[in-house]
Amino acid sequence: MQNKTIIWLFVSLLAIATTYVLSFGVVTKNFQEEARNYAEAYRDSLAGTGLSGESLDSAVFSLEKKYLRDSSESEIYPVFGHTYNYLKDRELKLGLDLQGGMSVTLEVSIPDLIIALSDNNKNQNFRNAIDKARQAQKNSTDDYITLFERAWKEENAGTELWRLFSTTENTDKFPPKSSDEDIIKILRQEAEDAINNTENIIRKRIDQFGVTSPNVQKLSLSGRILVELPGVDDRERVRKQLKSTANLEFWETYFASESLPLISQINTELAKSQNPELFDTDSASADSTSADTLKTAADSTLTAQNDTLSSDTTKQESLEEIRKKNPIFTLLNPQVRNNGCEVGFAMVSDTARINRMLNSAEAKRILPAEMMLLWGAKTEKNIATLYALRDGSLKRKAELDGASIIDARQDFRPLTGEVIISMTMSSDKGAPIWRRMTEKAAADNKRPVAITMDNLVLTAPNVNEAIPNGRSEITLGTGTDRTKQIQEATDLAGLLKAGSLPAPAKIVDETTVGPTLGEENINSGLLSFIFAFLAILAYMIFYYAWAGIAANIALIANLFFLIGALISMGGVLTMPGIAGIVLTIGMAVDANVIIYERVREELRGGKSMQAALKDGYAKALSAIVDGNVTTFLTGVVLFVIGSGPIRGFATTLMIGIVTSLFSAIVISRLIFYYRIDRKKSISFDTNITRNWFTNFNFDFVGKRKRFYLISAIVIGAGIASWAVRGFNMGVEFQGGTSFTVAFAENIDSDALRNNLSTMLVNEDGSQTSNTVQTVAASNKEFKIVTNYLRNSDATDREELVESKMNEVLGKMGPAFTIAKVEKVDPAISDDFRTDAILSTIFALLIIGIYITIRFRMLNYAIGATVALFHDVLVTLAAFTLLNGIVPFSLEINQVFIGALLTIVGYSINDTVVIFDRIREYMAGRRNSDTKQIINDALNSTLGRTINTSMTVFITLLVMFIFGSDDIKGFCFALIVGVISGSYSTLFIAVPVVVDLGATKKEESVKPAVA
Repeated sequence: MQNKTIIWLFVSLLAIATTYVLSFGVVTKNFQEEARNYAEAYRDSLAGTGLSGESLDSAVFSLEKKYLRDSSESEIYPVFGHTYNYLKDRELKLGLDLQGGMSVTLEVSIPDLIIALSDNNKNQNFRNAIDKARQAQKNSTDDYITLFERAWKEENAGTELWRLFSTTENTDKFPPKSSDEDIIKILRQEAEDAINNTENIIRKRIDQFGVTSPNVQKLSLSGRILVELPGVDDRERVRKQLKSTANLEFWETYFASESLPLISQINTELAKSQNPELFDTDSASADSTSADTLKTAADSTLTAQNDTLSSDTTKQESLEEIRKKNPIFTLLNPQVRNNGCEVGFAMVSDTARINRMLNSAEAKRILPAEMMLLWGAKTEKNIATLYALRDGSLKRKAELDGASIIDARQDFRPLTGEVIISMTMSSDKGAPIWRRMTEKAAADNKRPVAITMDNLVLTAPNVNEAIPNGRSEITLGTGTDRTKQIQEATDLAGLLKAGSLPAPAKIVDETTVGPTLGEENINSGLLSFIFAFLAILAYMIFYYAWAGIAANIALIANLFFLIGALISMGGVLTMPGIAGIVLTIGMAVDANVIIYERVREELRGGKSMQAALKDGYAKALSAIVDGNVTTFLTGVVLFVIGSGPIRGFATTLMIGIVTSLFSAIVISRLIFYYRIDRKKSISFDTNITRNWFTNFNFDFVGKRKRFYLISAIVIGAGIASWAVRGFNMGVEFQGGTSFTVAFAENIDSDALRNNLSTMLVNEDGSQTSNTVQTVAASNKEFKIVTNYLRNSDATDREELVESKMNEVLGKMGPAFTIAKVEKVDPAISDDFRTDAILSTIFALLIIGIYITIRFRMLNYAIGATVALFHDVLVTLAAFTLLNGIVPFSLEINQVFIGALLTIVGYSINDTVVIFDRIREYMAGRRNSDTKQIINDALNSTLGRTINTSMTVFITLLVMFIFGSDDIKGFCFALIVGVISGSYSTLFIAVPVVVDLGATKKEESVKPAVA
């Protein structure tokens, strides 16, 4: 082996890098433990305030979260200068199925957006095109704008599209005389902006949920927005926040010099009411305190809190006294800026406590009714800004709102190059009000105007002069980081523009997993992983002796590098992801098995150990690369077209293939040569396994028609069962709502079905379709799928369905908990079905093309493709034949499609390895009978086929036994697929190749002894 030193150096550097990223989780966990200990130290003090039970636990937990949030920018990894936030964002994240939480997919209604941009135009052809495109979207993967363009061309009766959109307000956006193509481009940009702006708004809103490591991302192919909120279980609150339209408003403000004295009075009154013994009842009030004096006093107070107490305690107040005398200013640092409306700054974790004080009875007596105190939307280093706004209506109703904004965009001031935001108001409503507001503010010492969204202040710029025409410029200030300024301006412009979005975001897919179920999934996932891994390690040592130990070291290294790569890529570990890791390790054995079987062949041929190793690795390389490339291509299809858990599985599968190749080809080889250099012995078998699978003599080719018949019977039975019984279609493919429910006691499942049929009736009086399936053969746990209100347009549809389901379940008697809820809109279920079909077709097509190019013979590609269809059909047959018979769910859903494509990847890997051996035999025995060569090739590789199938089968069986109920169907599909894949390689793929290339005259050929 050449360049061993360089390779050892590379492996060492890779190991160091992997250890570095793995250390993130360790450091983060230690810091979280420190926060937990800090909070627990205050348990007794909190108990002294009267708290107990759940209230006390909640208070301790809140204190722990406050510690983490306040210290999030502190360096906790001093060697590298990393903060808690930095490490938290980069550690291995757990999916919602492992920690509980809520996942929501939102969709902005582009049809409503287009109608609004046309100023609600009633043109019949236009409305027909809108409806036609909406219907076409159900069965198409094209975006809505493309479908609308197509529908408009069909419906248009000579009207130019610009005439529908170029209204008085929209002239700048939709120039008159524009071509239809130009208008479509503008609409496409507006649709993209609407989605981006909605995403931006959602990012601002999720901070209200106090979620650690939330995930908000735009789904690239559909334009939908995925929101994942770990640890959240208040479904109604989340839905309300995410579905509501942007509430953008413009407010007059108070100067800080006007508001701070009032807050000082509140501070004093609260201190007196809570600790009257600290005050002289004859002392003067703080009514006349000036803002500057207050600022100076507050700064002194805050400084004193951080100073060490002197030994002369009679001359200096204790820190505790300072806190008691300043309940607000202990948390709020006052800020006086000339002509500014910023009241002060506070840690984000303290804002709730400050709000409670500012809403107290004392505060209500002091603050004028017009004053609103709101926090800023932007935070830096976990510090938030408090603003003082004026509500002239006394009804929390702004005179001007976001509906008046026509456009907003980031721009530059022509002469100075300053970063600005250009904002345009509607001329009929917005501009006149804006003129009055800016005239008043400019005349009053350039008073700021605050712009708020969802009761958070986006910005509060000072008004330098009146704006008569509705066209404004907002300057962000002078910053040294110009790139950051541009990004901030772009984000703010998007939020301003989003203030006029005409349609709320619609929830099209929703999943909620309870924390208990998440914990169960973690335990079962880890348990299945540990047992599967140990089973593989034991089998490799049993079969290959010392070489098995080398393979195990390579497998452990593979796992080490795989997890490191997953962290580096920002991957999320889910239950299917754990399955992907375990399955990857099982399949990683295949590369070692191919190499070891080759080495054993070379050793039986009389070669020395070093020569056998060299030739074995060289001859195995082609089969290993071909097999893994085809599986990797399947993973790519899964990743591109799949979503959610399927993407997680595909990510681990693709990373695992790369790390498996590296570990098997490089690391195990380094171990062998390290041992050879030190003249140590190496064994590739034991006395028991030495001659296993070496003398097979089976006529695969001659008996192929018998196996065609067996396959035809199994697939035919599956087709008949599908025609009669159908499939258990998951909620993703039919739309509706799925509930996983656990009762405290056994119940009658038939009574549950009857209650569902009786009580769940659609708005139009039609009967609902409901399925009830027991979980793990228990009469306590059930999975219920219903299409109740599936097609309803009610804005609170989700709440109505859950309320009715709670009523049905409550009627059963025993207490119950809903561990998991999944809701899928019919529109997205259509997309799921389309994606499933396309992903399967693309996978088969890509694999067929690769095999045709790689083997340069079409019959090989046809044989492989027929075998893959065979495996898909056999797995489907098992799911329809055994549905309702086995004590676990055999549901056709996205996870099942992921399993199918994994089966395709595994099966083609198996097939390619054997095709590679056939090609090798063909090249070396050109004058021999083709069928004889194929029989010999199949018999010579049978040891590898059985060993690989055995390790993968054991892995899946352990996962099936110890895994959670959520993953049993997935594992079962893979078990069926592995058996079918090994079978189809030997008895379908290769025989089809023979039949496509054989002569008309059939001959029975006995195989030679390998």
